[in-house]
Amino acid sequence: MQMSSNNDFEIENGVLVKYTGAGGDVVIPDGVTSIGDWAFSRCEGLTSVTMPDSVTSIEDHAFCECTSLTSIVIPNGVTTIGDYMFHSCKSLTSVTIPDSVTSIGKCVFVDCISLTNITIPNHVTSIGDWTFYKCTNLISIAIPDGVTSIGSGVWNSCERLTSVKIPDSLNSIGNWAFACCKSLTSIMIPKRVINIVEAAFWGCESLTNIKIAISDEKFLIVGYYIEVEKDIVAVKEMLRTGKMDKEVKMPLCMKFQMAVEMIDLHDNAEAKAYVKKMLTKGVKMLIDNGNLQLIQVLLGKTDFVTKKNVDKYIQYAIDQKQQEIYLDLIRYKNAIMA
Repeated sequence: MQMSSNNDFEIENGVLVKYTGAGGDVVIPDGVTSIGDWAFSRCEGLTSVTMPDSVTSIEDHAFCECTSLTSIVIPNGVTTIGDYMFHSCKSLTSVTIPDSVTSIGKCVFVDCISLTNITIPNHVTSIGDWTFYKCTNLISIAIPDGVTSIGSGVWNSCERLTSVKIPDSLNSIGNWAFACCKSLTSIMIPKRVINIVEAAFWGCESLTNIKIAISDEKFLIVGYYIEVEKDIVAVKEMLRTGKMDKEVKMPLCMKFQMAVEMIDLHDNAEAKAYVKKMLTKGVKMLIDNGNLQLIQVLLGKTDFVTKKNVDKYIQYAIDQKQQEIYLDLIRYKNAIMA
């Protein structure tokens, strides 16, 4: 095992300006307070780094392109992870980020293809653009409470990412934020989100549904479609105000569900007129999606499903193997026939 000596470091006034050794397991000397820009960059033999507690600052590009680096522990006291810090550290599997960190810069973990999971501390309020771009083996991520915005491309091309926990504090999702996350199947949009930029979910070929939080207890499930991002915020605003904007055009899979929810929340007359007009297509779509919640709203708060049409919806639920919806429709039929 190759170890470092003090001759391997250029240190000026507590700042480690440059590491000149061959790599291996490196122990940074006591008394160093800052790791400078590019200090270890392109050190292909570096496998691990131990830092003293005296380190409170790590600058941009500090460990970028250290292709053999497998693990690192960032000392408590460091508050910011600089831009491009671990860019292209292709062997990195473990990073310990202390609770003292409040900000993660841009492009920090780009192309860290061996990273499978990472814990972001609860005090982090800012995550830079393209931070985890092409972390192709990253499986899950939990964004801490306090983060208010997700920048551009943060998890773009994280092809194995299946789970993302988004906090209620979030109000903005940047463009391409989750684009090409091919394994992502569902995501919840918190109720405070007021801005979702173009193509945030572009290329998420396994994304079957998006949950839009309406309140702490209720959410609207919509199927994914191209350019869904531009409609989510419009839906949230209409649900909040109880007013349908006739100028907003969106596909049936979004608009019908929103209209049923408007009936539930606001007893909106325009929503009722739209639902009545699109009833057959809309109910079949709800059955296709297994959306029992909105079926129950229709049955409980409108008189659109009648003795004349209930049987066709029962048969459609049978055909689509939606047993819960079928049973609810049978109960409803028995009630209206009594």
